[in-house]
Amino acid sequence: MLTRYLRHGWLVLLLCLASLQPLLAAPAKISIEGINGRLKDNVLAWLSLAEEPCDAPGWRVQARLEKARGEIRQALQGFGYYQPNIRHLFEAAGKNGCWHASFTIEPGRRVMLRNIDVKLQGQASTDAAFTRLINSSELKSGQPLRQDHYQSLKNGISDLAASRGYLDGQFSQHELRVDPAAGYADIHLHFDSGPGYRFGEIRVQQDIIDPALLQHFLAFQSGDLYSRKTLSETSRALSSSGYFERVLVQPLVDQAMDRQVPVNISLEPSKRHAYSASIGYATDTGPRFGLGYRNQRLNTRGHQFDSDLSVSRVISKLTLGYSIPLENPVTDKLTYAAGFKHENTDSYVTDTTAVSAALTHKHASGWLEERSLTLSREDYTIDSEDTTTSRLFMPADRWLMSTADDRLYPRKGLRLHFKVNGSLEQVLSDVSFLQVSIDARGVLGLPWRSRLIGRVNTGGTLIDQFDNLPTSVRYFAGGDSSVRGYAYKSLGPENVDGVVQGGRNLLVGSIEIEHLISGRWGLAAFVDSGNAFNEMIVAPKTGIGVGIRWRSPIGPIRLDFAHPTEKNLDQFRIHFSMGPEF
Repeated sequence: MLTRYLRHGWLVLLLCLASLQPLLAAPAKISIEGINGRLKDNVLAWLSLAEEPCDAPGWRVQARLEKARGEIRQALQGFGYYQPNIRHLFEAAGKNGCWHASFTIEPGRRVMLRNIDVKLQGQASTDAAFTRLINSSELKSGQPLRQDHYQSLKNGISDLAASRGYLDGQFSQHELRVDPAAGYADIHLHFDSGPGYRFGEIRVQQDIIDPALLQHFLAFQSGDLYSRKTLSETSRALSSSGYFERVLVQPLVDQAMDRQVPVNISLEPSKRHAYSASIGYATDTGPRFGLGYRNQRLNTRGHQFDSDLSVSRVISKLTLGYSIPLENPVTDKLTYAAGFKHENTDSYVTDTTAVSAALTHKHASGWLEERSLTLSREDYTIDSEDTTTSRLFMPADRWLMSTADDRLYPRKGLRLHFKVNGSLEQVLSDVSFLQVSIDARGVLGLPWRSRLIGRVNTGGTLIDQFDNLPTSVRYFAGGDSSVRGYAYKSLGPENVDGVVQGGRNLLVGSIEIEHLISGRWGLAAFVDSGNAFNEMIVAPKTGIGVGIRWRSPIGPIRLDFAHPTEKNLDQFRIHFSMGPEF
C-alpha cells in the first residue's frame, strides 16, 4: 500500500515538473578553466557577465562580454598575476534559450613582494598600537603579492590614527610599485601622524543625576588623549545605566582649537516608573503570572528600587530590591533585598523568608562577581512529616561569565556559573555546611543550519548532619532544565518511605542537536542523564526525546517529548519552556 502511494506521488511530481518546464528558464552557464580556489572565486565575483540571466537582451550580454577580459585581468592582479593569457568562447542562445560563455585562463608568473617600506613619523612613531598593527600585517617580503593585504594595512593605519586622536595624520607616500616583467613588487607606506589631539571642554546637558555621579560614567576627562574607543565606552555606559532614554556623545572635531576637541553629551531621562506584567507556562511550574515595578531614579544619587511578584502552582515568590551605585557605577553596585518564596513540589513543601546584601563587581575580563550575605528562615515539610524550621546566615561568592554571538539564537556561545556558599552553626545558623556548584552551557554551530547544545550541572556539599540541611540548599534532579522525561525535582535519594528528599551532590549532563528546517521552525533530539546523590556513586537516570523549536520574536519556544530509559517506567512527559539559552 505504502509503495503504491509513493509511486503515485512520484508520478504526480514528475507530471507537475513537466508542465512547468516551458516556464522554467535554464540558468546561464559560465565555465572557467585553468584556475581554482579563491582565485577562481575572485574572477567570478568580478565578472559582470555572471549577473546576466538567460533571457537578457543580446546587446547587453555582448557589452558585458567585451568587458570580461578587463575584469578578469583586474581580478587576477589582486592576487599578483599581471601577465595572464585569456581565451574565451561564446555561444549565443540556442534551443534552450540560454547563452554559454567559457574562459580558459593561464595566470602566468606570479609577482612576489620584494621591499616593504613602512615608516611612521610624528607622535604615532612611538605608539605601540601602530607597531602591533604593522607587525600583524600579512605583507611579508618573499610572499606572493595580494593587493587586498596592501589595502588592509593602508586602511588600518588611517583608521587607527583617526581613532587614537591623530586627526591631522596623512600619508606622505603610499605606493604599490609592480614590475610584472621582473616579477616583483615594492610597497612604500609613509605616514605622518602629526601630534595627537586631546579632549577639550566636556559639555553635558542634563539635570537627571548628580554631576558627581555622572562623572564616573565618563571614560575620559578633559586633557586626555582623544580616542574613539573611550567615546564609545562612555556612550555604552550611559545607555546601560537605566537612567537615560537617549544618549548622544558627540565630539566636535570641527570646533577644535589648539588640538583640543570639545565633546557635547546630550542626555534625555528614561521614565522614572516602569511597570511590567507577564503570563507564561512551563511544565515544571504550570501557568505562571507575574507583576513587576521598577523605579529607575529614586533620587539624583542614582538609587533604584524594584519589586517582582511571580505566582504559579509550584513556585510563588515576592522579592524587593534596593540598589545603590558605588564609586564606579559602571562596574560596581550594592543591593539590599528581601523576599518570600513558597515552593510546593511532589517531594516537599517549603516557605522561605530572607533578607540579603550583595556586592556586584564586573571585572575587565568579562566575569561578573557577586559577594552576598543572606539571613533566611525556612519552614519545610518532607513526606507530610512534621514541619522543620531552619535558620541560615549564609555568605556566598558567585561568578558568572556569558559570551555569545547572538543572545537570542547563538551559533557560538558559552555560559559558566560558579558558586560557593555555606554557613556556620555558631554564627546565626542551625547547621554548618560548605557547598560548591558549577553550571556550564555551550552552543556550537554545525553545518546545514544545525546546532550542538550541551550542558553540565554539578555540585557537592560538605556536611556532618545532612538531615539538618534545609531543602533550599539540597540537590534535586528532573524537569525542563535538568533530566527531561522526569517531573520537576523528582529525582534524588529517597527516605524509607520512597519519597525523594534530595541529596548532598549533583551531576547532570545533556546533549542536544537542533536543526532548523524552515524559516523559524526547527527540530531537536536530545539525551539527558544524571541524578542527585549522597555517596560518591551516581545512579544516573536518563531521558531521551525529540522536540519542536520555534524562534519567536521574544526568544526560542521549546516543546519536548521525553521518555525515561528505565525498563520499569512507561511514562511519557511533555516539557514546555521558553527563553534564550543564555
